[in-house]
Amino acid sequence: MNSRLAALFLLPASLLLMGSGKQTQSYLITVHMESTADEVPKFATPVKLGAEMRQYYFKRVPELTDNDIVYFYPFISQDGATYGAGFKLSSKATQSLKATTLTHQGKLLGIRVDNAPYTAVMIDRPIDDGVFVVWQGLTKSHLKAFEKKFPHVEQVQPEGATPDPTAVALPR
Repeated sequence: MNSRLAALFLLPASLLLMGSGKQTQSYLITVHMESTADEVPKFATPVKLGAEMRQYYFKRVPELTDNDIVYFYPFISQDGATYGAGFKLSSKATQSLKATTLTHQGKLLGIRVDNAPYTAVMIDRPIDDGVFVVWQGLTKSHLKAFEKKFPHVEQVQPEGATPDPTAVALPR
């Protein structure tokens, strides 16, 4: 009888302990700094980019994530077959991106969008407007996922502006 009673108390306790383990956050979008092969596999991950599939390395820990995005602006990409999107960052993330791009000019900034090709842009100047862009490779399903997570640019009022009661939402 004592062993049954002990098992009754130990089962819920063991389930609680299993559930308290480290959980990873899943993001739609992450932004990563370029790294070196020396940091693989613990701190960096290899990524092949471009038509010639050249090998690059990006830090595993992202500089920015979904949590830093305030709104997005989708558009049809230049290839005409896929979409792109611009993402506006919060003021804190804008300052972080500015500092990162100021100190890492000449390196790549990698952008990972869930279920899309990894893209990268060369840092040639400090980015101080808090906007980064994925120029192509996104699908309608990406845009729908973004709409669930972030407001569209048309839904955002500029800081200090009062809402216009006569404004009409534009069809998308």
